[in-house]
Amino acid sequence: MVFSILLLACQIAGGVVYNITTSEQLFPNKTLVSSGKIFELGFFTPNGSENQYVGIWYKNFTPSKIVWVANRNLPLVYTDRSAKLTIGSDGNLKLVDGQQNIVWSTNASGRSNDTSAALLDSGNFVLQDANYSEIWGSFNDPTDTLLPSMKIGVNAKTVEKKT
Repeated sequence: MVFSILLLACQIAGGVVYNITTSEQLFPNKTLVSSGKIFELGFFTPNGSENQYVGIWYKNFTPSKIVWVANRNLPLVYTDRSAKLTIGSDGNLKLVDGQQNIVWSTNASGRSNDTSAALLDSGNFVLQDANYSEIWGSFNDPTDTLLPSMKIGVNAKTVEKKT
């Protein structure tokens, strides 16, 4: 009986991840939620599709409004329940399929080996170092939706695009 109660508690608590680390990965049955519960990140399958993606949506909008997609150019097969979003040994975020093939990665330079990923209340999904300095952010790799705190333009000094 105690085992059944513990199993039920783990199943209920197991649905939400608060950040991704080398020891805390995101699987298709879990979601990452921003601290203010505004945005949610997880695996999703569009209606009528056999493809699976990792994306961000507004947590409390019905129907869901997807605002960012990681693997938009290389979807997973819907039945791949072994896929995961994790932090690799190089400190980058990696989406891997059930055969451990890398489907998508942040490929950030200047990374550290002590990184974590968090979903901010702005909707920005960030890879950060141990001091919470941003190494990579989804706002720098936008899809078709602009969110209120995104910046668009070009840095005149570095000629770097800012989104």
